[in-house]
Amino acid sequence: MIAGEASSALYFGVAVPVAEGAIEAVYTSDPALIQACLNAEKAAWDTLVERYGRLVYSIPHRYGFSADDADDVFQNVFLLAYRSLDKLKDQARLSSWLITTTHRECWRIGKRRGQHTELDAKIDDVAAPDDDQVLVWERQHLVRQGLMILGGKCEQLLSLMFLDPEKPSYATIAERLGTKIGSIGPTRARCFEKLQRILQKLGAFSEEEA
Repeated sequence: MIAGEASSALYFGVAVPVAEGAIEAVYTSDPALIQACLNAEKAAWDTLVERYGRLVYSIPHRYGFSADDADDVFQNVFLLAYRSLDKLKDQARLSSWLITTTHRECWRIGKRRGQHTELDAKIDDVAAPDDDQVLVWERQHLVRQGLMILGGKCEQLLSLMFLDPEKPSYATIAERLGTKIGSIGPTRARCFEKLQRILQKLGAFSEEEA
């Protein structure tokens, strides 16, 4: 599948060919990332797992899988990705493909082991999860990815305000960040603008929403 088989790296028990002298790069879009993987760039495979690992791992946990079963789903999904990247019809929808594939693997592994008998009620359609649910998972993943790219105080501030399950007060946020309460509002607005630009580049918005 992959050209330039000068050496290999071990991913999920499989030797994946990687090009000699491959350098680290920033892959700003999924099509660019996929092409780099197909060109045997090791940094691209590392980026693929880093970018989507959390998304894939979160799905079996949502279905109540044990840590061991979730690990098996995770490994199988990325092994399938390795075997299927060159066949993806819409490379810009990699996250959607990973969500659907993870969903199917959850059903397959759960049924095979007989430990998740409730999956029939949770997963009505084995072929694919509900479109709305896929969209929610994709958006959640893109926001987290955007926050990682944003980094610094902005990532910390927006994560505390909107992702922290404890919903800390402005006073708590100011204390944690070592800043004044009065500065949180203006800083939040600036950080939102930066995050919105990042999300637009990541394809989080349609043309109508942008």
